[in-house]
Amino acid sequence: MAASSGHRQELVTTRIAEKPERPARFKQVPAWLAYTLTLFVTTRAVLTVIGFIAYQHIAHVKLSMPSEFLRIWKVWDSVNYIDIAQYGYFIPVDRTKMANYAFFPLYPLLMRILDTVLNDPALSGFIISSVCLLIACFYLYRIVGLDSDERTAMRSIKYLFLFPTAFVLSGILTESLFLALSLACLYYAKKGNWIFTGALGFFTALTRPYGVIIILPVLYEYLRSKEFKLQNIRADALYMLLIPAGISAYALYCYYLMGDPLAFVHVQSAWGGHLVNPIMELGYRLITPASTEVLFGACFTLIALIVMLLSYKKVGFSLWLYGLLLILIPLSTPSSAWSMARYVVLAFPLFIVFAKLGENRDFDDTATIAMALLQGLLMALWATWGYYVV
Repeated sequence: MAASSGHRQELVTTRIAEKPERPARFKQVPAWLAYTLTLFVTTRAVLTVIGFIAYQHIAHVKLSMPSEFLRIWKVWDSVNYIDIAQYGYFIPVDRTKMANYAFFPLYPLLMRILDTVLNDPALSGFIISSVCLLIACFYLYRIVGLDSDERTAMRSIKYLFLFPTAFVLSGILTESLFLALSLACLYYAKKGNWIFTGALGFFTALTRPYGVIIILPVLYEYLRSKEFKLQNIRADALYMLLIPAGISAYALYCYYLMGDPLAFVHVQSAWGGHLVNPIMELGYRLITPASTEVLFGACFTLIALIVMLLSYKKVGFSLWLYGLLLILIPLSTPSSAWSMARYVVLAFPLFIVFAKLGENRDFDDTATIAMALLQGLLMALWATWGYYVV
């Protein structure tokens, strides 16, 4: 019997050894990349189909595929970025009116550069947003991988794609670019590469009005790397100055164009922007919402804020601080559109929190289904200009 058992074991071992391996060209594709590309293609295809169906049944407009597929990604603020990419910034006769220099320059500048090749600013914006979304996935995977296993890192990518307002990351908007730059900047800060950190921080500050706040988590990471001892600080700290240099560069341009270096600040009032107490603002929107959309945005923001506040131990101080600021600062400077549901998608530490909570299979399954369904609904409304999450 022992000999027979040994013979069977030898046969099993031989069969396992003879199992054909994947071709070398497939083995060279990292698992995270294959997973990311699968999610990217699947979610973008589904969202596009939802947008087309919504146009037909909600907006009652028939679109032809594929020639008009960009129409569903070109809504709300997209019009302003396309306008800047084509014609640049303009000075209104009445400075108290809306002007497009409220929108920061890096994204439309990249659109303009790519448009010289494609001759289609909308397509240029869509491509830039899509590429930046993939770059954001890469750096999210790398950041999570610094202190978590690969499964958690890959789940964080899943929650990036499934987050209820993540459809804006393929829109002709700054969100994907800002997310990619923020993640890359903080990744290199955690790795101690201060040249890359400063350079990426410069471009982050050129992308959105509050992009400069990334200097706070970056400074924390720098001081942590020096064990919070002043005597350990070296000349490499000067690279941090590149971050405020980003917003300073735009201020200089505004001074050249309009004679006002803070024109991008002063014009915010024309767009309904004003400084308020963020907690009081959120409470006001919850108690006396101007519309169903605002009430949804307020509830959505409240949930995100609570999750962020309670997640310090799950993401570490620097990411926790940045995620919190990315919610509180837009909340303290709301516009008339009150687009908080869109802004919350930039608080990427939320994806990490959900990924870690997703170690519980029941939570992971429930959250996956709920987020996917909610995103589909919001996409249908957003693509038809029916809901201003932007």
